Amino acid sequence: MRLISCLFVSLLLFGCGYQLKTAVELDNAYNKTHIKHSITSPLYRPLAVALSNQGVNLVEDATSASAQIIISKDSLTKQVQSIGANNRVQEYRLDYEVVFSVQFLEKIAVPEQTLNLSRDYAFDIGQIAGAQGEEQVLRQQMYEDMAQSIIRAIANQSSIQ
Repeated sequence: MRLISCLFVSLLLFGCGYQLKTAVELDNAYNKTHIKHSITSPLYRPLAVALSNQGVNLVEDATSASAQIIISKDSLTKQVQSIGANNRVQEYRLDYEVVFSVQFLEKIAVPEQTLNLSRDYAFDIGQIAGAQGEEQVLRQQMYEDMAQSIIRAIANQSSIQ
């Protein structure tokens, strides 16, 4: 009986198309890449680490780069999501928007694209220190998720061309 249930679950997983997320392959043209964005931006380091993990060599000088990732908008906003009966905030929402493009020498490789992420989190005035810590963790996760989203968008665009 146990064997049959294991087989059934396996068939369900394979039948629905479930696959583990794997590393994406970037074109060789990305071997020397420059990120045109402020080095002090919270997105810069996660993006640089994610690109390095893909085997991309990052260069500081744009003139020596074969590819340039241009981040034209990097905006993280915090909005009130819900207010309780006592007129106090119960939930906040973090919305993160990045607009980027990729250029090879003088040719646009990936036209300008907009990526959005959002996360909600509960807020309790009685536990304000914990809520602020949770917000910082969420922000860092959003930067890392956005870096991965940028890489996947670049890989998808490269596979189309």
